[in-house]
Amino acid sequence: MKLLVNWLILCGISGVLLASCFDPPTYSPIPSIEDGGVVFKDVADPSAADSLILSVKFKDGDGDLGLDPSETGCYNISGKNVCFNEKFYYKLADGTFITYKTRRTNKLFDTLPAFIKPYNCINWEVSNVNSKVDTFYFQLNPDYHNIFVDFFVQNQNTGVFEEFDWETQFGYPQCALNFDGRFPILSKDLSQKTPLEGTIRYAMQSVGFLPLFSTKAMKLRVTIQDRQLNKSNTIETQPFSLK
Repeated sequence: MKLLVNWLILCGISGVLLASCFDPPTYSPIPSIEDGGVVFKDVADPSAADSLILSVKFKDGDGDLGLDPSETGCYNISGKNVCFNEKFYYKLADGTFITYKTRRTNKLFDTLPAFIKPYNCINWEVSNVNSKVDTFYFQLNPDYHNIFVDFFVQNQNTGVFEEFDWETQFGYPQCALNFDGRFPILSKDLSQKTPLEGTIRYAMQSVGFLPLFSTKAMKLRVTIQDRQLNKSNTIETQPFSLK
């Protein structure tokens, strides 16, 4: 099971292409994207991670695209309170964190999800806080990432493309991750609100791609999000296979 988790935590990002000219074009401040293709790079070493490289063409009217890899905290952006931390932890009135014991003993919290799949991965975390190991309640921040990628695999019997859900494939404590991620800030100066057009190349790495998908037909569904939390249109890539 540990090997499966290692497959997923290796996803990463690569490269951006920016375009500029004397007369800046006029685009919507809500980003728009188009499919730029998918390339699979098979590494000969069976212990090394292969790469699935997604290219996304984009246009954005104010250029507020991208997040620094380690960016966290909350900011006031154009009148919105925007947070880029990964998780939200919640405390009781006395300042202590909500734990699974709280759920079991306090009727105000008995509607919280149980410690079962998939909530054991997306709402409960066994960790050490203030030298105390316990099961703490949290909620994932949907705005932690700015590129969202879903995998679809063609059912060989029906021909229908069905979503491959990374997050629910494996059990606790090896909670699987998805391939959502971050691409870096694209503008040289975010305060200038400069129109941007170019291509984002997003590389996802895994030693599990070939064992899981082999010659099956696949598609990716993709959305990006700007710093004001405006989501782009959603696109699907053309069907492809790894072999």
